[in-house]
Amino acid sequence: MTQVETWQKIEAELMAAYELLPETIIESDNGYRKDDFLDYIAANELLLAMEELDGVIEDNPSPSKQFWRHLINASKLMENIHLVKYKSILAATK
Repeated sequence: MTQVETWQKIEAELMAAYELLPETIIESDNGYRKDDFLDYIAANELLLAMEELDGVIEDNPSPSKQFWRHLINASKLMENIHLVKYKSILAATK
């Protein structure tokens, strides 16, 4: 798989997670901000976009298990250390 194909798959996973967020999500400087997430996606800053999404748990209940599965998939594609964190959150999510 080429680097561009990997980036496309990561972006698809992140966008799928983003689409699972409820419209009533609380945004904050310390957690998640929709505009920041979309700016990071547009700039191909995929790690920052992923970290922006995971900030949602700072001010909100944990999103669905599927949300965390998408972040796990993105993290695997990035070979990122957040994988352990996301698996732990998934296990604790009802």
